[in-house]
Amino acid sequence: MLVNLLDKRNFFIQIFIIVLFFVLGATNFNSINLSDLEKIGVFLILLTIGFVGYIDRTNDLISTTSYPTFFYILWIMPFIAGLSDYRIAGSLLLITYITAQLLYFESEKNDVYNAFDIGLFLSFAVLLSPPLIILAGVVFFYFLTLRSVEPKIPILGILGFLVPILIVAQISFLLDYHFLLDFYREQLMLTMIHFELKQLFLIPIIVILILSIISHVKNLNKLTAQKKRVFLLVHFMFYAIVLTYILFGGNNDTYLAFLGFSIMIMLSRYISESKPKIEWVKEAILWIFLICLLFYNFYDRIPRFFSLITEVSF
Repeated sequence: MLVNLLDKRNFFIQIFIIVLFFVLGATNFNSINLSDLEKIGVFLILLTIGFVGYIDRTNDLISTTSYPTFFYILWIMPFIAGLSDYRIAGSLLLITYITAQLLYFESEKNDVYNAFDIGLFLSFAVLLSPPLIILAGVVFFYFLTLRSVEPKIPILGILGFLVPILIVAQISFLLDYHFLLDFYREQLMLTMIHFELKQLFLIPIIVILILSIISHVKNLNKLTAQKKRVFLLVHFMFYAIVLTYILFGGNNDTYLAFLGFSIMIMLSRYISESKPKIEWVKEAILWIFLICLLFYNFYDRIPRFFSLITEVSF
């Protein structure tokens, strides 16, 4: 059923998926009375989702189906309340834009000076969410691999990255804004993730992702050199965000939202290109992904749901 629904790019289905799972994710808000900063965060989330929807409609490199929208919006659903933090929501929008730019960075129409823009936006993302410095390292390593093609690329990227950081450092020094230094020191303190029972629902998804990585490695030689580099970059960005979550996540799982774009690409390609011997395997993968994330999203309210049923029954 889901395979037939998502196997073609359909605007109305994509809109329905976005609205449905955004509303389900919004149920995690503790109150409808949001502060002005939280409203900014929600606005930035909507911008990010809209941008991903636009990329899905116009980018055939990822897929020509509705799978990308399904995987992306469903993945970020449990983290929508946490993304009301305008700093995380802003950095998510910037990282999403950067990743989309990197997909076509080596195309003939692209200007090498876009490396400066990517470095600039990446710097703003790191300033908003300092633990993303690990992800920045992956992007700059990718730029270094292109120095034989165009030596300007890594230099422009680093210059773009340094400009906002130097401006913020100068302003904080001149105006004696010590709180900025305290903020970045606090943000970069190691706070290892704390295990929660609801994370068990992510295990089947991890298994699916491992299968998609194995499939990608097997089919790597079928890709052009450019596509190899691009998709390897997406995978390494995925690993960088996982490492960021492990080292700095603590009790906050919102950093997992940054995996959304990478997961969207990895699983959309896997589902679109895989040809399992058993027909229902694709359908099973989609339903497992859906059910696991619904349980993850509503885990904290399951006890209340059962207590409500018990009260009504008696």
